[in-house]
Amino acid sequence: MEFGLVTLFGIFLICAIIDTIAPGILGATAYIMLLKSRNKIRRLILFLALTQGAYFLLGIIFMSGNESIVELITSVGESIFMGIVFLGTGILLIIASFVIPRISKGNTNIYMKLFNKIGDELNVKTVIFMAVFIFLMEVTQAFPYWAVLGLMTYNDFSIGLWVPALAVYNILMVIPSILLIMVYKRRPKKAEVTLQNLKGRLIRSNAHLWAIGGAGGIFFSIGLNVVLNSLFPH
Repeated sequence: MEFGLVTLFGIFLICAIIDTIAPGILGATAYIMLLKSRNKIRRLILFLALTQGAYFLLGIIFMSGNESIVELITSVGESIFMGIVFLGTGILLIIASFVIPRISKGNTNIYMKLFNKIGDELNVKTVIFMAVFIFLMEVTQAFPYWAVLGLMTYNDFSIGLWVPALAVYNILMVIPSILLIMVYKRRPKKAEVTLQNLKGRLIRSNAHLWAIGGAGGIFFSIGLNVVLNSLFPH
């Protein structure tokens, strides 16, 4: 499961792109930007800073773990058993991305209920609550993010490498929101149309299923690489 730096950063980029469609962050972006408030841009920046700061802190905690855990991950990761586990996990995640919509009930998801309940409030306490709630909801589904942390740990990234890599990854995760802020400042009316469409489609969508399916593909690829290396060593 060892990759070159170019391949690893290519995988990180793909994972970050998958994470950009997190429905909570994009939904919150549309929700905040559509409110009639002079402070909405500053509130959105605060929201993004809190959510990504939480992800970054989680990454630091994970990457600063005990060396024995890292050694265990490395040794297990080289086994064909672990390769089969990765393969199985990837297949299950891909299947889940197709099966979940069939067993889901109702057209409104938990994000829609959250935004409807908050209403038009946009004080700092509300933004903090939204950031904490959405982070806790989405961190359990952030399979690409966990895959990146695992790959950096397994490949023994130095602190001088994983800290900037993690920081860039967290910025890439919210690029769509940052772009929407820039568009809004230049063309507010056009941006509002885009935001209305985004809010209407995304909050009611199963966008997180794309993340699950994409993560499944990444796990499948990693598992296949481990199995092939175990069966046919170089």
